[in-house]
Amino acid sequence: MPTQTTGRTLLSLVLGLLFASMAAMGSCPGDFHVLLGQLQKQAHAMQDPSSLLDPYMRIQGLDFPQLREHCTERPGTFPSEGALRGLGRRSFLRTLDATLGLVLRRLAAVQQQLPEAGRLGRPPAARLRAQDLEMLKMARLNIHGLRNNIFCMSRLLGSSWDAAEPTQAAPGTSPPPTPDPGAFQRKLEGCRFLRGYHRVLSSAGQVFGKWGKSPSQGHRHRPPRALPEDASRARPSRRGRRLVPRGQLPR
Repeated sequence: MPTQTTGRTLLSLVLGLLFASMAAMGSCPGDFHVLLGQLQKQAHAMQDPSSLLDPYMRIQGLDFPQLREHCTERPGTFPSEGALRGLGRRSFLRTLDATLGLVLRRLAAVQQQLPEAGRLGRPPAARLRAQDLEMLKMARLNIHGLRNNIFCMSRLLGSSWDAAEPTQAAPGTSPPPTPDPGAFQRKLEGCRFLRGYHRVLSSAGQVFGKWGKSPSQGHRHRPPRALPEDASRARPSRRGRRLVPRGQLPR
């Protein structure tokens, strides 16, 4: 319904502006708890198909129940949740960053094939489609914002790499098929690709939720506080006490 679509559009705009501003500022929270909370919220919001997959399907003319049944994730395109859980924290961040980089490149290719909002025909269908195009743009900004926080977390954990140009493919990730399968098949492949994107963000949110409360081991254990040397040697005062020979009770 138009009202529901408008509400989702506004939500995506708000999230997009929020995440994009974070990426533009390039500032990194120095607190692990704050940064982890931001990552969890971003992954939770972006796993929703209404933020990217749904507008893509409407734009491509795939928003029909029969076609949605075929819009399933292709196995091996993205790492599974089990594979992500098995990674160390730094490797997990690198993998997630590389995966998001792959999604950004795919989205850029898709948007090049789409018409501009000013060439969509007459309203009201054109107006709804223009909103969907705007949601695709906001989705890209959201991804940039998430990658910015991934970079911040990696730096907090003592790792460093160029988050803007990932050089390592994510394990379990395969590039899009090279043969041209035809226009309709390309649209369907894009749908399946985005379905996997939302799933991997859901998996990433689960992994973030399992992370502990400190950058190193999940709990920052503090060593027991040592007593001062003088205190450890202190003994109860014997002043006023009379020594009693062994075997004899005091009077």
